[in-house]
Amino acid sequence: MRIAAALMAAAAVATLAAGGQWEGQASLGGLVTSGNSEVTQLDSGLELARPLLPYLTADMKASASYGSQEGDTYREKYSAETGLRWDISESSYSKLQGYWRRDELSGISHEYGASLGLGRSILSSSAFQASMEAGAGLLHRESTEDSILETSTGYLSMDLEWGATEVWTITEEATLTNDFQNSENYTLESVLEASSSITGNLSFLVGYDITYHNLPPVAGNEKTDTALRLQLRLGI
Repeated sequence: MRIAAALMAAAAVATLAAGGQWEGQASLGGLVTSGNSEVTQLDSGLELARPLLPYLTADMKASASYGSQEGDTYREKYSAETGLRWDISESSYSKLQGYWRRDELSGISHEYGASLGLGRSILSSSAFQASMEAGAGLLHRESTEDSILETSTGYLSMDLEWGATEVWTITEEATLTNDFQNSENYTLESVLEASSSITGNLSFLVGYDITYHNLPPVAGNEKTDTALRLQLRLGI
């Protein structure tokens, strides 16, 4: 797992050290109710990217989500990732990526990993784009019950983007991650988003997230977590 940590640190250092201008988007949403039911929820996200060389791009992502109802926490999830993407051709690329996450309600007190993959655009038009990516990596996970999982993994992901109308855009990101040492231990993550431009760089966003652990990090936990997000997104 020291190799995974080193790869993640190297990607982060390269991302921060190189010149160039960051571009991306920030999103923020929340829900607060009082009276018969007291609910507080906050969802935020940040995505940034910048070119390092003509064919090399660095990116960083971070997100945080917290929710409580009647004083009881029902969602607390944090994640960060950084990566380097090398464009091999107009339709193919390779990517080095490292990540960290925390999701105690799913049984994950601390998890980090790194991966190396190859991706390819399989369809590109003015209204619809689709790409696939596959690779392998290393994973270190500490559960809330102090158990530790260190394993090698493989993943397959698909990204879809559809310009449904002149103002609405729908995107879907789905990733299947499998434990090479235990084929029954796999995770499926899906992020479905619909966004509509309000004015300038500001848009309205509706997101629906699904995380499925075939073998939950903590025995007895639910296999599936879902979340509905309503956010404002600002291009930066």
